Amino acid sequence: MKLKAKPVVNNVVHTRIPSRYGAFVLYYYTNSLDNKEHIALVKGNVRDATGVLVRIHSECLTGDVLGSSRCDCGDQLQLSLSAIGQVECGIFIYLRQEGRGIGLLQKLKAYNLQDQGLDTVEANLHLGHRADERDYRLAVLILQDLGVRSVRLMTNNPQKIAELTDLGIAIEERIPLEIDYTEDNKRYLRVKAEKMAHLLSLLDGPPKADEMAFILPFIELLKEHRARDGRRPFVTLSYAQSLDGSIAVQSSKSFPLSCEKSLELTHLLRSRHDALLVGVNTVISDDPQLNVRYAEGASPQPVILDSFLNFPEGSRLLNDGCRPPIILTTDQAPEENRRRLIDQGARIFTVRKTPEGRVDLAAALDLLNALKLSTVMVEGGAKIITEFLKARLVDYCIITIVPQIIGGVRAVEDLADTPQLPLLSITGCRYHALDTDIIAFGPLSWG
Repeated sequence: MKLKAKPVVNNVVHTRIPSRYGAFVLYYYTNSLDNKEHIALVKGNVRDATGVLVRIHSECLTGDVLGSSRCDCGDQLQLSLSAIGQVECGIFIYLRQEGRGIGLLQKLKAYNLQDQGLDTVEANLHLGHRADERDYRLAVLILQDLGVRSVRLMTNNPQKIAELTDLGIAIEERIPLEIDYTEDNKRYLRVKAEKMAHLLSLLDGPPKADEMAFILPFIELLKEHRARDGRRPFVTLSYAQSLDGSIAVQSSKSFPLSCEKSLELTHLLRSRHDALLVGVNTVISDDPQLNVRYAEGASPQPVILDSFLNFPEGSRLLNDGCRPPIILTTDQAPEENRRRLIDQGARIFTVRKTPEGRVDLAAALDLLNALKLSTVMVEGGAKIITEFLKARLVDYCIITIVPQIIGGVRAVEDLADTPQLPLLSITGCRYHALDTDIIAFGPLSWG
């Protein structure tokens, strides 16, 4: 008896593909298993890499191209490409197996049966197909050809995980890829969860949008950075400003700007960072708690830059059961202030100072890295925001723009003495509306 030959793939060509999601290299594959072409979009250097963010996506013309809301495919495609586009390296594999492997014609016939009352599984079975006829052998061969050692797989499908694992792919982590459901796809998703064991958290009642889903790719970026040792901390600059670029009416007074939804976003971001950094002037004017109250998750480590240890004695950071702050200072700070703050629970570290006598930011980040605080969220105030930008130590910006004009304290101070900074821009800047506010976000480019 003649044995079947093991399928092989052949990368015929690869080419650069700049896109709204970032810069990729597209690998075009032929194979010996079917007569279809499959592709892989690759971000960065994946050969011999571990923990590579991977999405294996099956073709869905109606969802991916036409925007159909009968399924969640198009939204999953966009979210996964956005996530991969923001990390150092990742792979998006597009397999030409339309309709869970039954083809476009049969899928459209199944749609008509669903309109007559059958669910997605019953419709496939009625047409003489299995509930799911997809085959992931070619995806495995593509991953092997690209040379990855292990992956973090974006999927809700445990069968996909099992099949890839059986075929030799090391999966370090499953990354959920759950999309808001609508009245058009709610039944479809429920059937996937109940009959196909997909890992979905569907709730009874009307569909409710996850208004924070747009930030999930950035959260994956933080997780990837945290998994890689030996680098300086990843710095996220996040603050709210008015339309005219102001963060407060007066420097000495707290002035709430953002709406409730934007505040929830801020606390979600706090919960995903190891440390939250502000200057001592923010502590003096706002008396903040610097914790997480409006989102799920742990509070980050408060870090205060205070060159002369002017930290106020009655601060809530020392008296309200908050996580004791880390205060970074210089050798100019009075010893009596140091002892007073240590007695109240603060952790004091002396770092190198700049010629102007301020805490040197690079030295501050080196210390935080030594303390295993690998992701740092910077919230202000204006002097701190400006100094981080001048020092080119910001990796990512998340700026809330509030529809007010207040003519107050500018978020960024004068940069005229640093002529290269006007070239700063947010690469591939994206925008998202939260109630009355607009969130602008993306990695910072230095020209």
